[in-house]
Amino acid sequence: MKTYQLVMFVALLSLACPAIALEAGANDTALATRLDNPIPAVIGKGAIRLRLKTVATRLAAPNWGISAPGDSEYLYVSDQNGKLWRINLADGSKAFFDLSTLLVPLGAFGSESYDERGFLGFAFHPQYASNELVYTYTSEPAAANSDFSTIPPGGSANHRSAVREWKLNLSNFTSEPASIDSRLLLTVDQPQFNHNGGALNFGPDEKLYIAFGDGGGADDRDGQIFIGAPMIGHGANGNGQNPANPLGSLLRIDPLGTNSDNGRYGIPTDNLFVASSTVLPETYAYGFRNPFRFSFDTQTGALVLADVGQNAIEEVDLVQAGGNYGWGLKEGSFNFDSNGTGAGFVTDDATIGDFIDPVVQYDHDEGTAVIGGFVYHGNTITDLQGKYVFGDVSKTGSGDGRIFYTDGSAIFELDLADRAQPGFWVLGFGQDGDGELYVLGNTTGTPFGETGTVYKLIPNAGFDGSTVDIPAVTARFSNGDEAFYRVRLQLIAGSSPLRFELAQAEQLAERYRDDVTIFTQATGKLEIPFINVTGESGNITTYAVELQRITDAPMLTFELKTASLVK
Repeated sequence: MKTYQLVMFVALLSLACPAIALEAGANDTALATRLDNPIPAVIGKGAIRLRLKTVATRLAAPNWGISAPGDSEYLYVSDQNGKLWRINLADGSKAFFDLSTLLVPLGAFGSESYDERGFLGFAFHPQYASNELVYTYTSEPAAANSDFSTIPPGGSANHRSAVREWKLNLSNFTSEPASIDSRLLLTVDQPQFNHNGGALNFGPDEKLYIAFGDGGGADDRDGQIFIGAPMIGHGANGNGQNPANPLGSLLRIDPLGTNSDNGRYGIPTDNLFVASSTVLPETYAYGFRNPFRFSFDTQTGALVLADVGQNAIEEVDLVQAGGNYGWGLKEGSFNFDSNGTGAGFVTDDATIGDFIDPVVQYDHDEGTAVIGGFVYHGNTITDLQGKYVFGDVSKTGSGDGRIFYTDGSAIFELDLADRAQPGFWVLGFGQDGDGELYVLGNTTGTPFGETGTVYKLIPNAGFDGSTVDIPAVTARFSNGDEAFYRVRLQLIAGSSPLRFELAQAEQLAERYRDDVTIFTQATGKLEIPFINVTGESGNITTYAVELQRITDAPMLTFELKTASLVK
């Protein structure tokens, strides 16, 4: 077997870190069935071409973004270094609430190195407007008495995961660190530094769902050599297949209840395993390796979860109550051979058990760690309606993240008009109160520095041969005022040069601003740097165009002056 050194581990940095055994053992069994290219199909660019608009900069490692219930003006973003940012979507200004003093010191391999611990998730209570309750998931120093632990006698946890409740008035956010008391709901010992999961979400049922990884290391087995030492805290069969503890599972709780063992939260009476003697009653589903981000479809209520694979397969699951998603007997839809103390691998062997396979999956020819996102139900990107948008942290481990979408049958890479690839580590996704989507990332792959950026997915203008649809145009008036509109122009049949009449204009909130599509009243110029023209075969060509207002026309009319190919 190949020996994986620490330098290789660091070179393959990813937010969810597909764990690689750093010292291989001598067990090379079943190599005849090993699959080195389990999914030969290539993920190609799809027919949806959008742009990334920079919304906020100078974060560290943003990993999750949502709006507070009933508030579409701000996006709240968790930063791995411990800050909860409040970002004004109109102008990008931001303030933060500081949880960094709670965190275990970050830098798993030394100062400012890669780490998977930190501030990993948060959720607003659905009744936040009246109760001001916010829930957070943080990686904290291990304490003597966690609520759940798989650490054997004489062993020690790397850290513990803590879920806390805060009563937090968001109007009190300032640019200085905030201090406020929290209530500890539950704590879970973590054997290793990686595979923490960390997503928190309230479902349509107003219960809190919490995702935990398998405890870290590699292969989810005690005895595996990880960073020079035998792993503990996984047992002989792994945490993924042991729903008697929270690791490798998705939990469902009532944060306002009190019937849990520690008395700090409730266990819903309709939980499937509430009466089980072998499964933790908080368990909703299990068999996960590192469920890095899940979300609920805002229209259907479907729970969509992205689970990071080991050395071969990344998967997206539709999660149902009581479901077993296979890890560590399966990786994706494939049999997983843990290979003793060597690095595990997938095979073409059958796996016996009642497991639920992914909806879609891809292998490591395409990326290194899946990053879960959201099903799109916004109002500006028609072609994305009902599609799940997600990504991969880095195709090769060099900061070359990818953005994908799927309708549940095939995966496509999002085609970006303003760049060939995103050009950064994709660390997370966000969804605002309007249903619009955001991509979160940085240029280092670590939770340090200030290269973290929040981008919004925005549509280009489009021309279908008769109508120009401009999703957002900034109108700059001669008196210095600005306003923002969605505009539809109708082609005047037979015109040469092409002329277009205003057919519709809808004023938008400032958060929809397009910083590059501009109408200047003083000059009459309408500049559209990105307009998609769809051909008869469905192919897209993007142009930059300039239209000039015709002042003596009876209606607001523009004439095409220049057009140049963009992509």
